[in-house]
Amino acid sequence: MSQPPVMSEDSTSARSPVAAHPVLSAAIAILIIASIAGSLVVPIYASATPKIGDFPFFYFYMLIYMPAVCVALLIVIALQNRLRSPADADGTPEGAK
Repeated sequence: MSQPPVMSEDSTSARSPVAAHPVLSAAIAILIIASIAGSLVVPIYASATPKIGDFPFFYFYMLIYMPAVCVALLIVIALQNRLRSPADADGTPEGAK
């Protein structure tokens, strides 16, 4: 039988960022899914009864929804930047090293 490979101290850096930080990855996935679901669940904004003045509710929903999605995606970008390793932060592509 062969011996299992000896793990060096550098082997922890070989883990993917997603596997190394599952909570951050789950938060990113939840924010993106919630952003998409807000526009796909049509009954939330498709009814004619909530009317504000002469405008249907859809316009006001979009006025609130779009900035909320923008903030959620800015948070996703910040979380993705935290997942990067310091070696990836210098901006050089992985194949160019």
